[in-house]
Amino acid sequence: MINLDIIDLIELGESLYAEGQVNGARSRFLEALKLAPEDPQLQNRLGMLEMSVNNSKKAMDYYTEACRLAPDVSRYHMRLGDSLQRQEKFEDAIKAYAVSLELEPKNAPAWNNRGFANFNINRWNEALRCYDESMRSDPSYAVAWYNYGYTLQLSGRLNDSKDYYQKAVDLDPRDKIAWNNLANVHYNQGQYERSIEIYKKSLELDPGYVIAVNNIGNALDHLHRYEEAIPYHEQAIELDSNFHYAWMAKGRALVKLGKPEQGLEYIETSIELDNQDPDYYEALGRCYLSLNHLTKSRQIINRGLALDGQHVPCWVALGDVNLKMGDEVQALQCFDEAVRAQDILSRNRMRDLDWIEKGRILYTSGVLHEGLRQYSNAISVAPETSRPYFRKAEVLIEYDKFDEALKLIEEGLALDSDSLSGRLLLVKSLDPDVLLNRVEELLDSPIKSQTLQVLIASKIIEHSPSKALELLEGDSQDTIFLRAQCQRNLGDLAASLSTILRALDNNSGSLDSWLMAGWNSYDLGNFEVADYYFSCAIGCDINCPDALYGKALALRSLGHDYSHYQMALKDIDDELII
Repeated sequence: MINLDIIDLIELGESLYAEGQVNGARSRFLEALKLAPEDPQLQNRLGMLEMSVNNSKKAMDYYTEACRLAPDVSRYHMRLGDSLQRQEKFEDAIKAYAVSLELEPKNAPAWNNRGFANFNINRWNEALRCYDESMRSDPSYAVAWYNYGYTLQLSGRLNDSKDYYQKAVDLDPRDKIAWNNLANVHYNQGQYERSIEIYKKSLELDPGYVIAVNNIGNALDHLHRYEEAIPYHEQAIELDSNFHYAWMAKGRALVKLGKPEQGLEYIETSIELDNQDPDYYEALGRCYLSLNHLTKSRQIINRGLALDGQHVPCWVALGDVNLKMGDEVQALQCFDEAVRAQDILSRNRMRDLDWIEKGRILYTSGVLHEGLRQYSNAISVAPETSRPYFRKAEVLIEYDKFDEALKLIEEGLALDSDSLSGRLLLVKSLDPDVLLNRVEELLDSPIKSQTLQVLIASKIIEHSPSKALELLEGDSQDTIFLRAQCQRNLGDLAASLSTILRALDNNSGSLDSWLMAGWNSYDLGNFEVADYYFSCAIGCDINCPDALYGKALALRSLGHDYSHYQMALKDIDDELII
C-alpha cells in the first residue's frame, strides 16, 4: 500500500511539472521513490520527466528499472526503446520494442517506433513493414501514415508517398509537418502551383513555420517567379536569421534575376552559417559563373566536391563551367561523374552506366532537356530495347505531355508487348473513353497483374462501371472501395453498402468509405443509419463539406433540427436554408 505521504509527493510533483518547474517536480518524485523504491510507476514517471528535458540516458535507467519491476507492462518496454532510440542505440531499441510487442501485439505506437528505428539504420523495407503493422493495429494512427509516406518519398516513390501523406493529414489536419511534406511531394513532381496551395495550409496552422515559408519561395523560384519568391525568402530570414537555406535561396533568386553581385552576398552568408553543405558551394560557383569569373567558379565548386565527392549538382555545375571554358571533353567527364555519383547513391550498385542512366541523372539534377536528349540517345543506340522508350515516356507524363509520351509507349510496346511497366504507362496516358476500347488488348498477356486491373478499373469506372467491376478481383482496400463504387454507379445500393462496410472493417478511419456508406443508406431511405455514417465521416474530417451536407439532408429527412449544419452549407444548397 502506498501511504498518503507518497501520494501527496506525487501529486505535488505532477503539479510542479504542469507549471514547468521540472527541477521541483523531479525532487518530489525522487522523495517519493525513496519511500517506494519498488514502485514501477514512479520509475516510469521519472523516465518520462527526463525524456521531456532530453536526458535520454537518465530516462533509460528509470525505464530499465520499471521494466525489471513490472516486466509484463508493454508501455514500459516501448518507452525504454524510445530512450535508446534517442541515444541512437537503434539495435537495442528494436529489441525493446520487440518485447513490448510480444506483450501487446496491437500496440500501434510501438510498431511505429520500431519502424523508425529500422529506418534510422537504413532497413527501409523492414521500416515499411513495421509502419504497416502500426496502421493495421490502429488505422487512425496518423504518425504511422506519415512515416510510411516519408520513407516512400525518400525512396523515390512519390505518387505512393502522396497517398500516405494525404491520409496522415486527413487523420490529423493539425499536423503542419505532414502538410509541408505533402506539399514537398507535389513540389518534387513539378506541381509547383499545387505545392504552394498546400504549403499555405501548413502556414495556416503556424504562420511562423519558417520551413514552409521558404518552401513557398522555392516553388515560386521553380515557376521562374523570382520577384514573388524573394519576399518569402526574406520573411524566412526575418523569422530565423540563422536559417541558411533562405539566405542561399534568396541569393540564387537574385542570380536568376540577373543580379549576381547582390546574390553573392546572400550565398556567402549561407556558407558562413553552414560551411559543410556542398549545395551552397554549387550555388556560389554558379554565381561566379554568371559573373564570368570562371577560374573562381571552378575553385568554389571543387570546394563543394571536397566535402562530398558524390555531389551531383556540383559535378553538373563543374561540367557547365568547363563547357563555357571551351573544354568539352572535361565537361563530358564531369557529367559522367554526375551520373556515376547519383547511381552509387541512389541504387548502391557499381556498373557501367548507359545513356538511360545519364538521362535519369541529368533529369534528376534539374537538367530536363539534356536528360530527355540522353534518353533519345539511348533509343538511338539501342532501338530494339523497350526500356528507354518507357523511361522517356515517364518523364513526359510527369510534365503532362501525354501525346508525346503515348507515341513512345506504343513504340516500346511494339518491341515488348508483354511489358507490365509499358502497359501501366499506357493506361496512365490514355483518355478513359479510348482506354475502354483497349481494355481487352491491355489484359491480353501471359503476365497477369492485379495492379494493372485496378488501375484500368479506376480510370473507366465512370464510363463503364460494369466493365470496371469485372476487373476488380482480390480484397485490397483499393479494390474493395472501387468495387463498392461500381455497384453504386450501377444502382445496386444494397450491394454497394455491404461491400463498403467490409472496407470499413479493415480501415475505420476512411473518410471516403464512411461517405459512401452514408450516401448508400440515404438513397435507400435509411435516414437514421445514414445520419450515423455521416457523423462518422465528420469524425474523420469535421470540415468535410460532403459529410456536413449528408448529415444535414439526413436530419432534414428525419424531421430533426439541422440548423447547425445548414450554416456551414448555405453556399452549397439553398434548399437547406430554413
